[in-house]
Amino acid sequence: MKAIKIVGIILMILASVVLIAIYLLPDNAHMERKILIERQPEVVYTELISFRTFNEWSPWATKDPAAAYQWDGPVMGVGARISWKSAEVGNGSMQVIEVMENRKVVNLMKFDEYESDPTAAFILNPVDGGTEVVWTYDESNVKGLAKIFMLGIDGFLGEDYEQGLLALKDRVESAPDFEFSMSLKTVEPFRYLGIRDSTVSDPALVSTMMAQNYGELVTYMSIRGVEATGNPLAVYSDYGDGDLSFICGYPIAAQEIGTGRIQLFRQEGGPVILLNCQGSYENLEKGYDEIMEFAAFYDYDLVGNPWEEYTTDPETNPDTASWATNIYYPIQ
Repeated sequence: MKAIKIVGIILMILASVVLIAIYLLPDNAHMERKILIERQPEVVYTELISFRTFNEWSPWATKDPAAAYQWDGPVMGVGARISWKSAEVGNGSMQVIEVMENRKVVNLMKFDEYESDPTAAFILNPVDGGTEVVWTYDESNVKGLAKIFMLGIDGFLGEDYEQGLLALKDRVESAPDFEFSMSLKTVEPFRYLGIRDSTVSDPALVSTMMAQNYGELVTYMSIRGVEATGNPLAVYSDYGDGDLSFICGYPIAAQEIGTGRIQLFRQEGGPVILLNCQGSYENLEKGYDEIMEFAAFYDYDLVGNPWEEYTTDPETNPDTASWATNIYYPIQ
């Protein structure tokens, strides 16, 4: 009996030591891997701001080809979310919770039957030759036996991160090289005074009609004291089979309702591809071609009506090489 008591005391002491050791372990876990990607930060950021192509480089996608995925929330940016159900890697979700344009994307991770909610961040550091991408894993308030597990998180998760970064590097470095600068933006809705018009798709004729329409709008706004809040724009609603329908307009803040040919329109907000077209208006066709290629590579659907914003006035600046036009194309 005495021996049993001694063994019991020893076991109690050992258990106490283990509990104290666990208590003293750090309650925060951190792991990271990094890689050099030979593209600029904005190209890497474009890949990471959405989950539309996540499975193109995810280290876990190949572990269970039968996994079921669902995308919800915004198409990109804060709130974008992917969830999965898998017999091999379990069920869970990731959601974008923080972004710094071209610098950082932070995702919140949730796993079924796991109490903690770790985060994974991609930090983009511009360096000579491209972008250093740092992929981190962070978990706070780790409790109990989970602290022991977190001691081995580097070995447990590090290889997956390394494989994922290599696949991300291949994916980003294979992105098309575009002549014009493009980015993903979320625009706010706005009102504009405009004139709806249509004609055959002849550049010279369209240019003449637009100049007349903008002149009519400027006169109308001047007489009524309505100020434009931005550059002139053109919204296109029909551009097929040789015909072209468009609305020439100026964004305004006033509650002007318009009269006759001049009416008040509303442009809905939301996610868009924004292309900065430099040079003559003849380059716009090339710009639209690049938008379509961009959308296909990043798996976005082009929806709604695109619009052009003219940031250069041809009448005061006849040098076509210096003209700048922004094309906005809604996506989902």
